[in-house]
Amino acid sequence: MNEKKLTIFLAGFFTALFSLHSLDYGGSIGTYTKLCTPSNPGNEEFKNCSLKQEEILTLWIRHNFTPTSFIAAEADARLRSIRPKLGKKLDSNSDVIIPDVKLLRFTKLFPIENNKIMLNAGRFYFADISSTVLSQTADGASISFDFKKIRSKAYANYTGLLNAQNIQIINKQDSKYALDSKKGWYFNASYANFGAQVELPYLFANQTLSAEYLASIGFDGLEKGSSGYNRMWGSLGLNGFLHKNLCYVLTTTFGSELEDGISNLTKITFTLLPDYKNMTLSLSGLYASGEQFGLKPFRGFTSQTAVNSHEEPEYTSLVKGGLSASIKPAEQLLLSASANAVFDFPESKLEYSGTEAGLNANIQIFSDLNINAGLTQFFAKKDKQSKGCFILTATLAF
Repeated sequence: MNEKKLTIFLAGFFTALFSLHSLDYGGSIGTYTKLCTPSNPGNEEFKNCSLKQEEILTLWIRHNFTPTSFIAAEADARLRSIRPKLGKKLDSNSDVIIPDVKLLRFTKLFPIENNKIMLNAGRFYFADISSTVLSQTADGASISFDFKKIRSKAYANYTGLLNAQNIQIINKQDSKYALDSKKGWYFNASYANFGAQVELPYLFANQTLSAEYLASIGFDGLEKGSSGYNRMWGSLGLNGFLHKNLCYVLTTTFGSELEDGISNLTKITFTLLPDYKNMTLSLSGLYASGEQFGLKPFRGFTSQTAVNSHEEPEYTSLVKGGLSASIKPAEQLLLSASANAVFDFPESKLEYSGTEAGLNANIQIFSDLNINAGLTQFFAKKDKQSKGCFILTATLAF
């Protein structure tokens, strides 16, 4: 009997050993630096600048069970240091180590002739068709159907086990949920989200029509402050080519906090693709409703900064539009620039807020070493809201 058990054990061991050819793994080390000018510079502007510094270790692994199924995981740890003023003595509690599990996903593909069905379960990235309402990692499942004339997806996720140090959610204005920035792990506000998407590719004249419904239900989970805050959004999208080198993407989203009326977020982007060094030229516009046209102020789900000013507003009660361009002058170098005019639109009057400009350079020095440098400046109508930021990141993969 002992020999039989030993034989079974050795057979299992060598089977697992020989299957390691389907195991991929790796990681990276990186650094992130963000330096921003103060709202009130004073005589010593540099000493009043704010600094955010992170050193990041990332590890990932992927194992293919079969040609149509795999499991993937990614985790990182960040040493984060925030200094509101460079000239101020550093607090002993200003550094915090932030661990996080970014990905833990099982994927199974079911090919059916020229069609396919895909199932995902675990922790992975979710986004609505506008990428502005919901745009984050969450714990849940999705099933997608990719057929010739129709694509669809249904998904459900939960947010209460996420680390709020890396992902923040928009809660109700009187919520008692408060993030403790000195804790390495702080559980996020608890919401269950349910969504369904339908896409009709090349429905007419090579144009693609899409629609989505998303509902969010708030709970009191590990951290209090989200119970009873229920919301829903409905979106329509249209995209395609107007010419062989000119395409567009249009989305409009109507949201509701049920008892508080209807809000709207509309985005449109036209992109020209000249056949020259991977160049792109884009013209974009965005409207996030305030209290006008019978609408209420728009509120999304994932917290996102709409304008790089000292107020750092969400996508609500504003109009924004401008130009952006990118070019790849060399194989290892990508350059981009943008400029946008920003208007506050809280009620019936549209008021100029400022102009936001940005420059970015991404350099792939070696296949494993990437450096990205960005500079943004918001020229505000009100001086104290003007803000400039320099961001530098470097990542070495191994």
